[in-house]
Amino acid sequence: MLFGCNKNSLDATIDGQKFKLEIAKTVDEKAQGLSGRKKLNKSSGMIFLYDKPQILSFWMKDTLIPLQIIFVDGCKIVDIQEMTVENDPRNPQKTYFSKQPADKAIELNLGTIDSNNVYKEIAELCIN
Repeated sequence: MLFGCNKNSLDATIDGQKFKLEIAKTVDEKAQGLSGRKKLNKSSGMIFLYDKPQILSFWMKDTLIPLQIIFVDGCKIVDIQEMTVENDPRNPQKTYFSKQPADKAIELNLGTIDSNNVYKEIAELCIN
């Protein structure tokens, strides 16, 4: 469940854990993502918002920390993947695609969410 929306971040509860998610809405914010950061607070992450459901793609360009990505379509979690740091973060070789169309993606520290449990939950989103 996500709640507490404001312009730059929102508070979220995912799989019983509370997070403060930075919001990436613009093309530039999405391109920057979490790249260049050396660490991510345990209770922090980023949510990427899209106008309509589509197959989403992410890479780890200049990303220095391993991440877990949760793809969400409307109010349903459709996919969770692990994204690892590449040997040369400036030139990533792997692209991560959502297995189904999604209109949101949430990046957290790798291993934060137990994917077996979270798939059972419906994520209620309050994003304007």
